[in-house]
Amino acid sequence: MEIFKNERLRPLLAAFCAFGWSLAYPFIKIGYRVLGIGEDLGSKLVFAGIRFTMAGILVLCFARSLHADIRIREKNVWPHVLLFAVVNTWLHYLTAYIGLTYIPSSRSTILDSMGGFFLIILSGFLYREDKIDARKVIGCIVGILGIFMINVGPIGEMLSGISFLGDGLILLNACCAAWGGIITRNISKKVDVTLATGYSMLIGGLMLLLCGAVAGIQVSWNITLSGIGVICVLFLISAVCFGIYNLLLANHPISKVAIFNALIPVLGVMFASLLLGEPFKWQYLAACLCVATGIYMINTDRKTKQK
Repeated sequence: MEIFKNERLRPLLAAFCAFGWSLAYPFIKIGYRVLGIGEDLGSKLVFAGIRFTMAGILVLCFARSLHADIRIREKNVWPHVLLFAVVNTWLHYLTAYIGLTYIPSSRSTILDSMGGFFLIILSGFLYREDKIDARKVIGCIVGILGIFMINVGPIGEMLSGISFLGDGLILLNACCAAWGGIITRNISKKVDVTLATGYSMLIGGLMLLLCGAVAGIQVSWNITLSGIGVICVLFLISAVCFGIYNLLLANHPISKVAIFNALIPVLGVMFASLLLGEPFKWQYLAACLCVATGIYMINTDRKTKQK
């Protein structure tokens, strides 16, 4: 699939993934509302489990259309696939859903977004083409500044109630996102990354379903066509965005892909304003400008400028 190796298309595809994931945030809230899930943790985990199980099946169906055989026959590859499922799907979203119960949404947005920057730092130590330089450092700082700008408020409020179950788990979630990106690059050398993505979401989704069942569903779901429609939109977003994103990580310098994740919280609050009626603040536009500047700096190196 040469399209995912094209350097000119890389920014468009990475931005498309950020667009899709940022759209997922308000749709998750809409799903909770129309299904009547509320704050029930067990229901949230089952909701996430359904989303990723269906997304995994969809990705595997796509892989089947490209390959005659979607079975992974090499036994030594399965431990890597299972690790991918545990880190990139199960642990990633388990810590997210539990952590969000104990932390204000503004602070969670900042901490969760650290995953993309953690990934840039990790890849800088692990891969020669991702070596950290001054432009990347400044680009990351500008991007982080943009994320902070969408949550401007009294510093006392932003730092109140810090806890391991809240802040700690959201930071762990960000670390899982970064580690998952590294696993993606490594596993792509052992097996087709589309297959790995499909199996990781399917296995991770089933694990989330199990966790939701163990936690227990405390409320009765209001199953409607609109609720089913929201779930369908979410698993399509997961399947398409994770499929594209992992292919980009496998074929390009990680830093030039991961920095686009900084767009997710900025676009997320904008979509929340449009779809959920949440207030739109002036700093969202300034934040978007900062993030765009950071993306430009990381994706434009000295060699490019000399040409």
